[in-house]
Amino acid sequence: MIQRHASRSATAVAGCWHRLTTTMTSECADAIVFAGQPSLPGNAPGTKLPWGSSATRAVADRDDVRRLRRRGHVHSFSSSSASASAMAEPRQKSSDGPESKDGKGEGGNNKKEGRKDDSNIFLDNLGKIFLSTIGIVLLSLLRSTKSNNSRTALREDVESAALLDPLEIDDLRLANQDFTIKVWEDIVRELRRIFPHRRSVTYPEFLTVVTRVMRDVGGEGFTVQFGHLVDRVVIAELERIAAEGGAVREEGKEEEEKGGEEGRLDEGHRRKSRVELPLPFLLAALSLALHGNVSDRVRVLYESASIFDDDVDDDGGGRGGGEGSEYTASAAALSGDAASRMVQYLQRTCQLVPEAQIVETNSRVPYRTYRVGSGDELVKRARGGYGGKKGSAGVTREAEGNVTLEEFHAILRSRTVCAWGECYVKKTGKTATSDR
Repeated sequence: MIQRHASRSATAVAGCWHRLTTTMTSECADAIVFAGQPSLPGNAPGTKLPWGSSATRAVADRDDVRRLRRRGHVHSFSSSSASASAMAEPRQKSSDGPESKDGKGEGGNNKKEGRKDDSNIFLDNLGKIFLSTIGIVLLSLLRSTKSNNSRTALREDVESAALLDPLEIDDLRLANQDFTIKVWEDIVRELRRIFPHRRSVTYPEFLTVVTRVMRDVGGEGFTVQFGHLVDRVVIAELERIAAEGGAVREEGKEEEEKGGEEGRLDEGHRRKSRVELPLPFLLAALSLALHGNVSDRVRVLYESASIFDDDVDDDGGGRGGGEGSEYTASAAALSGDAASRMVQYLQRTCQLVPEAQIVETNSRVPYRTYRVGSGDELVKRARGGYGGKKGSAGVTREAEGNVTLEEFHAILRSRTVCAWGECYVKKTGKTATSDR
């Protein structure tokens, strides 16, 4: 009986000692103290238990437990274990909270963040970016090719529609080596004397003055060689003006009203012969046969436009002067409109390079298109600095207004006008201006 009770007490003491080492509760301490009391039933004082049994070990440890209680270790152990349990519960709840809401928990959130950090827009769309780049490059090449083909086709059309070939113009000048600047000045002086107040005359009237002056200077055999080339450009202009309903002089209208087969056949020719043309245009056509250098040709064209243009203010007392006025128009300033008209006349007489006459249109979709520019557009582009470096000034000091002889020469040599191909020739001199 005593052994059975002792065995039970020893078992209880051993279990409580194990719990004491982990949680150290006061309940276990009481059990250990109770196990070591000498008032156990059947346990007489002085009774010795075998040291190998559990009860013997529990009794042996009784004093250690009591010392721990007196020193307060049991109480502090229990308090520490309780505090640790209380702190562990909120952590477990906080860690279990998100998991109870979305079922994924902290591990799921970490996976999401990992997937977001691993994504790369460039790498994810590398194929699309590559194909888009290739498509843009091909589209740009196609658009550029279409634009160049359009410009080339227009230039070929201008060349094929030209009334004179550049080689024909060279032959015309070489054949008229006696047609010098002195003869030109005599012709202009005679035109001012015969037509003091007229700015437009018929082509027959103009030819009459020219042939008479040339015969007076060089005899009956002195005339314009290869004159049919000059006639070609003048007749084309007459046809254009007649198609647009140009002015016709009333003189000689009675001859047209005469009956007969011959009158009816020559009706169209007679009508064209009565169409008046501006004197600057006729002089520009005559300059095709003028034998001289570029500077002299520019000067006589500038003076001709200054004399016979209504927009020029001459300090010498009016336009064209009187019968005895001298041929000194170089001092007069040429208006911007007169310069544009002279460039237009040079364009119609085939004295401009076809490439320079091409200008862009406002249409750029699907590709850039081009058209033939007018004389006014070409002059404005030259005076505005078109074709040069970005931010460069034009060939004149001002974009509008009067132009001097040097500025007029610069306009004709610019890349946007390029009269007689002078924009391709590098020259130095007072009137030579590099194309910017």
